[in-house]
Amino acid sequence: MARRTRREAEATREGLLDAAEDCFREQGLFRTSLEAIATRAGVTRGAVYWHFKNKDEVLEAVINRVSVPFFHGLDRVSRADGTTPLRDLRRMLCQSFADLVHDQRVRSAVEVIELRSEVAVNDDAISRLRTSGMRETQARIVAAFRRAQALGQMRDGHSPEQCGRSLHVIIAGSVRMHLLDPATFDLERDGLAAVDLLLHAVADIPVDEGDGPAFASVAGGGA
Repeated sequence: MARRTRREAEATREGLLDAAEDCFREQGLFRTSLEAIATRAGVTRGAVYWHFKNKDEVLEAVINRVSVPFFHGLDRVSRADGTTPLRDLRRMLCQSFADLVHDQRVRSAVEVIELRSEVAVNDDAISRLRTSGMRETQARIVAAFRRAQALGQMRDGHSPEQCGRSLHVIIAGSVRMHLLDPATFDLERDGLAAVDLLLHAVADIPVDEGDGPAFASVAGGGA
């Protein structure tokens, strides 16, 4: 009985997060109430409070469902024993861009924090999430470039810190442009092309056939 109860509780929690995503995306973060989330999920408001103290906790859980896997991916590509960190970073970004385009849960969560979170006076939940996420992403990307430099896989004269900041700007800008106008800005094509332009300028590592033609020119230093 206890095991079934835990399963049911987890199912209720996931249903609340699904409902919250829909409400945040349709109404905006600050116009969405806990009551609206409960109604959308088909549960009582008390059920919401059983799982979450307030709307900030709901928002954080919605974002964590997609950000935690993303950061795990960054951890893998920036690990200290990696042998091809920039190639691994590109592959990870390629998958992340595809997830945002094709996975509705990922897209909804990113839309909420990027497009549907009007900043209210005296409310810093969004700022806190954005700032912490930005810093975590930045640190991991820079770590990948530092590892590449230590392995001799970067061209001379490039700072891992500056390369990391530049790539981070490209990623953030590409994601936002796609969310604002997906018909004009194809994230998988245009976003990855922007990533490749930077990697072409700084990477100097052997070509791996498995990376495909786009990265072959980037990693191999060809014309």
